[in-house]
Amino acid sequence: MPRTIVKTRAIVLRTMRMGETSSLVTLYAQECGKLKAMARGARKPKSRFGAALGLMTEIQAVCYVKETRELQTMSECTLLKPAPDLSQSLERLSFGSAACELVDRLTIEGEGNPRLYQCLSGVLHGLAEVEPEQVESLFWYFQLRAAAALGYRPQLSQCITCQRELELAGPSSWFSAALGGGLCAACGPGNGVRLAQPSLRFLAALQGLRTYSKEALPQAPAQRGEIRMALRSFLEYHGGEHSRLKSLDFLDGLNKAALPA
Repeated sequence: MPRTIVKTRAIVLRTMRMGETSSLVTLYAQECGKLKAMARGARKPKSRFGAALGLMTEIQAVCYVKETRELQTMSECTLLKPAPDLSQSLERLSFGSAACELVDRLTIEGEGNPRLYQCLSGVLHGLAEVEPEQVESLFWYFQLRAAAALGYRPQLSQCITCQRELELAGPSSWFSAALGGGLCAACGPGNGVRLAQPSLRFLAALQGLRTYSKEALPQAPAQRGEIRMALRSFLEYHGGEHSRLKSLDFLDGLNKAALPA
């Protein structure tokens, strides 16, 4: 089968050393989805790829693609947007890495999803712009948008079983990753994890935002643990055993180390 030359806009999800001078690059391309390619000589001092293959950069890539081969060949690339400056904090950098990791783990090669591409591009640059108290809210917003783009948008306003309005469900509701959303007090016990009503309302409000903006994005509430658990369990359920995000585990470790003894 002949090779096809693919020219596409793409975000660098991951890079690995390959041999002494080359790199194995995982891209998420606007037109064709996830793509793994070898960039020969990328780590040479005078490489034609320059600094374009860093994590989170947005590039215009030219690849030789053969459907029967898992690893493609990148012939050239042009830097379109440098990686966002997330050096302000380890939290911002960890969430940026986690966004790339999530897309890598929840997608398969060769399936384009322009909506997911826009979500990823938006969150990476948004993480550099939002206020410190909005950082985790933006990542949660991305998780919800990514789930919708991949076809499993959680139901957060009505009970997934009986369709009762969750606003009327009392002080607590439940959330089930397996069933795909919120559960009222009557349907929830034994079917999900307890989620306080303010947390569920917060997630529903995030999901209702049509687009990200600093002005519209609420700051994360003080009690964040149950929201983190609900979203992680949901995405890990759909992504399988390999979808646990190392970037978030690293951030959890830092937060635990910072707690007073």
